[in-house]
Amino acid sequence: MNMTADDARLPLSVTSVSEMIHQSQIYVDKTDLVGRIARSKGPIFLSRPRRFGKSTLVNTFHELFAHGLTCFKDLKIDKLHIWDDPKTYKVLHLDLSLLKELQPGESFADIFRLRIKKSLADINFTINENNCAVFAFEEAVSSFPDLSLVLLVDEYDAPLTQVMHDPVEFNNRKALLSSFLLTVKSYAAKFRFIFITGVTRFSEVSIFSAFNNIDDISFNPLYGAITGYTQSELENYFKDYIDNAAAILNQKHHTQEYDHQSILQQLKEHYNGYCFDEEHSVEVYNPWSILNFLKYPGSGFKSYWLDSGGAAPSLLMNYLNNYINHELTVEELKAYLDLDGVKSVSKSRLTPIIESIDKIHYPFEAILYQAGYLTIKDAGGWGFDLGLPNLEVKQAFASIILQKLTHHDGDELKLKYWRKFRQALTMQDYEALRQIFNQYLNEFSPDAFLSFNEAAFRDLIKVFLILMDSSAYSEYPTAVGRSDLCLSAGRTLYVFELKVTDDPHQAGVKYEEACTQIKSRKYAVRLTGQQVITLAAIIVNEKAGRSKNPLVRELAVLKPA
Repeated sequence: MNMTADDARLPLSVTSVSEMIHQSQIYVDKTDLVGRIARSKGPIFLSRPRRFGKSTLVNTFHELFAHGLTCFKDLKIDKLHIWDDPKTYKVLHLDLSLLKELQPGESFADIFRLRIKKSLADINFTINENNCAVFAFEEAVSSFPDLSLVLLVDEYDAPLTQVMHDPVEFNNRKALLSSFLLTVKSYAAKFRFIFITGVTRFSEVSIFSAFNNIDDISFNPLYGAITGYTQSELENYFKDYIDNAAAILNQKHHTQEYDHQSILQQLKEHYNGYCFDEEHSVEVYNPWSILNFLKYPGSGFKSYWLDSGGAAPSLLMNYLNNYINHELTVEELKAYLDLDGVKSVSKSRLTPIIESIDKIHYPFEAILYQAGYLTIKDAGGWGFDLGLPNLEVKQAFASIILQKLTHHDGDELKLKYWRKFRQALTMQDYEALRQIFNQYLNEFSPDAFLSFNEAAFRDLIKVFLILMDSSAYSEYPTAVGRSDLCLSAGRTLYVFELKVTDDPHQAGVKYEEACTQIKSRKYAVRLTGQQVITLAAIIVNEKAGRSKNPLVRELAVLKPA
């Protein structure tokens, strides 16, 4: 396959601005926003999920303050005359994502001291080997003139979320970081600019208690696009790569179905939809997923965020592992099977306070928002409507929820079912498909279905379809009704009407009801070039006491209507 776009220009896993520019890699120019933030005088905090470009943003500040406009000629900050500071500064740059896990025999105090030592060495300051990290930092900072330093702290919370399961270690790390940030506050006059990033906020760790004047720009509409790629940025910077993806996919699949617009539409469905500002003014793409797809388009629209580990951050996984039966019940977790659902919350609920690891009261939707699963779908005076942004996130989220409900992770379930599911779909073998769905339903304990209604079973099947790399959506409107579930598979669109009964003898009657509803509400009438096949799906969820035999819980009928 011939490449028409140079994939060496894609800045995958590169966070250094100077490296991108010197190697002629694509640098998505957000320097107008960078310049506006950099002109601020007080400390600034930004929260974004993992793999969203926070490190590149921090490096951009580093380059600007350390070297001025040297790397930014002809970029927005230069052309718009946003930056007029003639000075350069000593930059202390701490990436705390490097301090998450300890090797045998290491302490957090030791590795934190090494990071402080390296950061100070970068500005030609050698610490006293007898001093601990905080004293070494204080000794160094106190020796510099006022307003001569810049402090950049990337992923400040990474060392904490890694050890939420260990109260002793959590509190030890919290105490050290609190001491460090309080020292920063004590010497605030030395700093021209302080910028801190993270996924979440822990009030007692003190970026909020240490800095009573910190400017949290996480929800600020001015900076909704400070990380991630907007639609116009995607189309302007990566046009050739989008065309290249279409050519490669056509060649691989021996088709002409892919073109520029179809690739854009698929990218939007899989990787777009994130919004972080309180006015819901801009949506962005996940840059990690976009760059991976454009570099390896022949691999298709994979879940790159999930594969990289970005979709399973320590904060979320430790919460689920330690608080699933405390703060969050299994019944509440089942409610999240509705992958298209919207949850209304107040802004304050997304920025909760953790007093200590022993007194954690952290709303699950706040965890999901900060981890990158839920995003702002609408906003107003009431607060925010939150939902899952795209297919990639739905698949990642489905995997995590199923792991908690079935004790099998998404990869295990996908490996078990994917090949035979695809074969059944290709052959339009509905009996084989019915058996696959029943195997899947049997992954759950019988107790899991006690409160299941039709919508819950619909959501459960949709989760399975999305986990199998399928485009599935529910409640699709027609002129006279809404179909329960749609599955788009190549040239075929499957429309499901789902019925649930607690009496196995009523399955045939329910099938006739479903067929009548499909025809009367014209579910097969769609504006699509795909072949439309309507299917009636009847689930038996027998109640205890109806029969002396073991309870029946199965997809009893799956046939064309």
